[in-house]
Amino acid sequence: MMKKLLLSTLVISALFSVTATAENKTEQAYVPVEFSANLDGNEYHFKPETSPQRIVSLSQVTTEMLLALDLGDRMVGTAFLEEPIYPPVKAAYDKIPVLAEKWPSYEVFMSVKPDFATGWANSFSKLALEANKIVPEGVAVYVPESMTSPKADVNTYFNDMLKFGEIFGVQETAEKYVAAEKEKLNTVISQIQAYPEKTAFIFDSQDGKPYTFFDGYTSEMLKLISVKNIFAGKNTGKTWAVGNWEDVIMSDPEVIIIPVYKGFRNDDDYDQKVAFIEAMPEMQGVKAVKNRNYIKVNLSELVPGPRSIDILPVLAKEIHENP
Repeated sequence: MMKKLLLSTLVISALFSVTATAENKTEQAYVPVEFSANLDGNEYHFKPETSPQRIVSLSQVTTEMLLALDLGDRMVGTAFLEEPIYPPVKAAYDKIPVLAEKWPSYEVFMSVKPDFATGWANSFSKLALEANKIVPEGVAVYVPESMTSPKADVNTYFNDMLKFGEIFGVQETAEKYVAAEKEKLNTVISQIQAYPEKTAFIFDSQDGKPYTFFDGYTSEMLKLISVKNIFAGKNTGKTWAVGNWEDVIMSDPEVIIIPVYKGFRNDDDYDQKVAFIEAMPEMQGVKAVKNRNYIKVNLSELVPGPRSIDILPVLAKEIHENP
């Protein structure tokens, strides 16, 4: 049977966590921090002499990370909102200018006089804002490792939040946030039963071949609830990438996890993805298809960010406690 995730019961606890962090925000004496980013095939190194004050976030993931650290008053622009913003940070988000539905033009980006930008790595490629154009203008760029590394896990995400704390001189806020999230994670794991392992295929999209997740944060978070991503360990050295249907069929996953988008891309493409899979004759023998075990989840709950810990008990129940 098809399942849909209902997260309203988690919003209150998440709101408390983020609000508690915001109330304890303290900016300390700034110590210059070094960081680097590999952007469009080039390695850039940064060491701002003062704490960045004019931030542009070019992804929903990084927008929610920054707002969780109560940095909204420094954010001069956001872009690429793929679904409704995380409710606990919506009030702060609504005060920040939206520069573009997708990626802003160079002119629009520079018009807000940014001194710092963050987002997915492709935000700073030829697809969007080329790093070799904005970096010479004094814009430092940080791409969280948890969003790019095939070795990332929840501790990588925590380290990214601590790094943001160092970069912006709000170490105490970041440390309190991470401590609260670790405590929440420990509570979640202790409450989740020791389920027998199930296998899952993450079906993000397709263009003839499936676009899916391989190694990194998402696969490691699923491991915490006894779920094995069928594409983990396929030696791609990548996180999100193109797979093939033959591997899906041979792996015979018990569950298909379907990330949905509710922003500019479309208005919830869950039904279309299910229909596509069920129209493939070669997929009819796959356990998840035979049993119609589809899990609908927002993309932002599968990638690094404040939501990814909240979703674990919900995913565990949906995957393990239903036939």
